[in-house]
Amino acid sequence: MDIPVFIGILAVLQIVCLWAGKRASSQLKNQEDYFLASKEVRFFPLLMTFVATQIGGGLVLGAAEEAYRFGWTVLLYPLGACLGFVVLALGVGRKLARFPVSTVPQLLELVYESRLLKQIGSLLSIISLFMILMAQVIASRKFMMSLGVDQSTLFLLFWGVVIVYTVIGGLKAVVSIDIIQALFFIAVFACGLGFILYMSPLSLPSVIEGGWTGDAFDFEPAKLSGWLLMPLLFMVIEQDMAQRCFAAKSPKVVTKAAAYAALFTFLISVIPVFVGILGKQMGIVVPEGSSVFMDVSEQMTNPYIAAFIGCAVLMAVLSTAISLLNAVSSNLSQDFNFGKSVQLSRRITAGLGLAAVAGSFFAGQIVDLLIQSYELSVYCLFIPVCIALFKSRVPSLFAWLPFIGGAVGFILTRFVVFEIMPKEIIALLLSALGLLIAWALSKACVKRVEEKEGTIVLL
Repeated sequence: MDIPVFIGILAVLQIVCLWAGKRASSQLKNQEDYFLASKEVRFFPLLMTFVATQIGGGLVLGAAEEAYRFGWTVLLYPLGACLGFVVLALGVGRKLARFPVSTVPQLLELVYESRLLKQIGSLLSIISLFMILMAQVIASRKFMMSLGVDQSTLFLLFWGVVIVYTVIGGLKAVVSIDIIQALFFIAVFACGLGFILYMSPLSLPSVIEGGWTGDAFDFEPAKLSGWLLMPLLFMVIEQDMAQRCFAAKSPKVVTKAAAYAALFTFLISVIPVFVGILGKQMGIVVPEGSSVFMDVSEQMTNPYIAAFIGCAVLMAVLSTAISLLNAVSSNLSQDFNFGKSVQLSRRITAGLGLAAVAGSFFAGQIVDLLIQSYELSVYCLFIPVCIALFKSRVPSLFAWLPFIGGAVGFILTRFVVFEIMPKEIIALLLSALGLLIAWALSKACVKRVEEKEGTIVLL
């Protein structure tokens, strides 16, 4: 790969994104503008920001590496995100768009009338999204190092610019920049795939068939629930996706954008999976710590195209990171009543961004453990949020007991291995058990009240 070309393209893209962020900042008047883009996000911007938020390091670099080992079965991983979009399109997104709230925890407070539940839910959301944000920063640093760009100064300057354009423009800037980044990486990945297919010594049918039948692809069934189920469930409760639904111009726009996002996300995700399978079939050896996607791309293209592909990967990582940064700031600013000024929101966003970059230098060895915190959010909040979407007023017991059941499931599955079913199912069943207990207690209370009133009538 041509490093000067890579750095030059990256610099131009960052300047364009900085201009877009600065342009968006001139239209900010209050906190609703900053975190909800004045609730005026239309179809195409919403579609692009949906896609940009989900197509990150995991669905590009991670999917290629897994496909190198497991073949086409890895499509189950992006399929989880795609099904999440389908769920949004089938009505969940429309319902989210109709609530007069800015965050998912505020929805819990509205329905269950519990401020404590809102704050605890917000803390879970903040921890989960911040750890995923830190993982994106770490992934970008390791990726740049694998390309031969091992300079801390350049890395810090790169992320400093990212933080600046995310801070100054809020969600309006994030959506505008997502459009730029998404169009860039979609175009580059598509052109790169075309060039790889043209240069490949293997025919397309043989690569497709080999991805299903090759002896080297030893699929682990235990990965099924983690790949498919967790992205699907997390889509319903994660703040960065809900925030986009809250910010949409209308519920109809959310439905349409989510449906198209499901299709676009799946088609884009096929590209790194195909590249990983092709690399395995061609016998390309990937060194430890290197990227399957980039190693295959470099060998199958030329240094200039590889430079564009490297920048496209970083744009995919950044598009996810800036969405996460804005979403974490939204939770922290709005769920704990720190104030409603745009300047305060900017300071909070800047502080979170700097903390994520600083933490990336120290948390590299434990991020795999830390990122499991998103599982805790799913186990504890999925059932309470789903109930809140379909009921206007619910006793807080119907949220607290599933919440506690999910937390018990998270802790239990950390220490006990269940052979009968995946740990994700176990934890969710315990959360559902909490819901059943709440329902039984509610029925018992109603029955006692009715019996007591009947006794009073008889007297």
